[in-house]
Amino acid sequence: MKINLPKLPLAAACAATFMLAACGGGSSSSSSPADPAPPFVPVVPAPATTVSGTAAVGAPITGSVVAIDSKGKVSVAVNTGAGGAFTVDVAGMTAPFFLSITGTSGGKQVTLNSIATAAGQTVNITPLTDLIVSAASGQPGGTALATVCAPVANAVSTACTAALATAATQQRLDAAVAAVVAMIKPINTGNTNPLTGAFVANGTGMDAVLDQILVAPAEAQGAMATVTLIATNSALGSVTLPATAGGAPTIPAATPPSDADLTKASAAASVLPEIRACMASLSALYPKTGFTVPSTAAVLPFIDSSFNLGTGVGQADILSALTSPDQAAHAGLMIEALGLSSVNMQPLSTDEIATLTSSSSTSTTRVADFIGNRLGAGATAITFTAGKPSSAWVQLRIGGDAGMLNWKLVKTSDTSACPGGWKLAGSGHLDMHMNARIERSVDGAGTASFAREWAVHVELDTVLQENPAINKIDVRGPGLTTFGDFQIPGTAGSKLQLILPATGYTHMRVADSNGAASAFYNNAEAIQSCQDLAGLPANTPGLGAGTACIDETKVAPGKVYVWTLKTPNGPVSAFPFQINAVPLSKAFARANQASLFATLTGITPAKLSSLPAATLLDGAVTFSYTQSATYGSKMDNCGLHLFNGATTVLNAEQNAVGQETSCTFTTSGLNSLASNVPDPTQSGASLFKFTGPVTNGGLWLTTIVLGNQASSGQPYPN
Repeated sequence: MKINLPKLPLAAACAATFMLAACGGGSSSSSSPADPAPPFVPVVPAPATTVSGTAAVGAPITGSVVAIDSKGKVSVAVNTGAGGAFTVDVAGMTAPFFLSITGTSGGKQVTLNSIATAAGQTVNITPLTDLIVSAASGQPGGTALATVCAPVANAVSTACTAALATAATQQRLDAAVAAVVAMIKPINTGNTNPLTGAFVANGTGMDAVLDQILVAPAEAQGAMATVTLIATNSALGSVTLPATAGGAPTIPAATPPSDADLTKASAAASVLPEIRACMASLSALYPKTGFTVPSTAAVLPFIDSSFNLGTGVGQADILSALTSPDQAAHAGLMIEALGLSSVNMQPLSTDEIATLTSSSSTSTTRVADFIGNRLGAGATAITFTAGKPSSAWVQLRIGGDAGMLNWKLVKTSDTSACPGGWKLAGSGHLDMHMNARIERSVDGAGTASFAREWAVHVELDTVLQENPAINKIDVRGPGLTTFGDFQIPGTAGSKLQLILPATGYTHMRVADSNGAASAFYNNAEAIQSCQDLAGLPANTPGLGAGTACIDETKVAPGKVYVWTLKTPNGPVSAFPFQINAVPLSKAFARANQASLFATLTGITPAKLSSLPAATLLDGAVTFSYTQSATYGSKMDNCGLHLFNGATTVLNAEQNAVGQETSCTFTTSGLNSLASNVPDPTQSGASLFKFTGPVTNGGLWLTTIVLGNQASSGQPYPN
């Protein structure tokens, strides 16, 4: 049977008969009962079961991503891949979803959130998506939201699902996305949607936008989040959270930067890519395979003649360190540019020190005042000469160290090492750190206990190089207080005091608020969180109102602190320092032990009693271990404690950077040493040996993970 059709235009005929015949060029044939057309069966795609995207802060994030659905169900955590890419399986889960990542970017601890309204979406996780989630939910994002949504028995609290329901409300989510899009419009030349626009963490497109901005999150209800251009400190926009979670945020119209600021921002856009390329060229001198120590001539083009790390540490000293296998030079050494600093981090001027330490000041936020004044005076991360970048303060990570350095780089005409001509100029202040620590102690029965610390570490010899009369250091910044003040709501913070060490110790130690050595911390250079101290028994020895501690609700990665070095006659120098991490929670550490701590697999010698006495221990002690790749764990150091009863016989810390499967103790590789055998060639020093009986001992392994030094200690079998 022939089917007759009226004469229609070809397109219309095709539209009317798409179920019966094909259209287009070529021959055609008629249907007949003997050759019927097959019935049309539409292809229904399988429902999407994943959410994918990129996790980055400019540099890609290495870490673990989870999705939380509207019913509180939690997905299996997945690790990010190359360039921060991730794909989360949400099969069997009910949209919408919160996405959360815990990880690091170049060693800086990162906790960020995002939101997907359906499976199958491309959804990124960045500081901008975290701001979108915070604005849409009407509550702080980052670590605060991740804590609210922390899974317990693979489910989350109703507060988490309520926040998700609020944030996923279409009107609120659309408004938050639109506000953030408007903020970054002047530099978002590709018009990429920050939430759902696909991008690669390679320094271009949306990734270049992230490199150029600073997103300062709102850390409490009623607080303000801001987005600024790093190059000029120009405000792009803000979000003020409501007084109560879930309320409507205040989002004023975006503030377009001036043409002059945009010109500078455009000129500055090349700074970070050029510096990253330069640092990659420097790192290439330390290959993982076929490594030989680079010559001074090879390293020199990367170090400016103005290089300075405080008094007595100049260009020659950093060259020596980078060309000595006993110091920094080792296979696989990486020097990475993580991002631009948030502000010019040069040491404080005399006037700035006077304002910061003034006894007549009533300000409770002196460090914030200092930063605000410096930014207000134009002290941004990048300096321009004739409209072109001439120097930049950059966040650096050297090797596998837990800390993040803010160093100045200068642009020169010498392009022999790298086309950009950038060279390291140092920080201008002494070497120290404020590392976050999580410690696990395993007893003989295998029971683990956990402790958290903030190391405020500087060596005495480094301090005395700056000025032999220095006897005290005051540290000011967010969250620093005393236990007594912490217990009184609304009380202002306090400065932390470091004083000269006791005999036998080489680092400055923590003092109580009265200026005397801490009765609680003894000779330690690290303090604990006030929240952890509040959980200790009231009669804990040494714990009192004057015990220094840090209120963790006021601290976050990226916060800036100021160290002031003082002699009996007053302050002599001061410098800012930016933290890159906070101590991991005990709950997180307990739940993720295998991913955070190195696992001991062998000891040589196997028995403590086999350690040779009265002889140098070089090469005599080796620890073997394994590590998890979940959070990018890298080895930092190994430790050995020997005791005769309660008396310390030997305490040695071996540098294990780059030694990811085992470390062997050698005198030349020790970070620190104290033994009962004096070194006859150096007053106050000791040799890597011991005498007398050893009744018990301990060992530890320390990794760098999530910006923390994660140490695991256990008894040495006897």
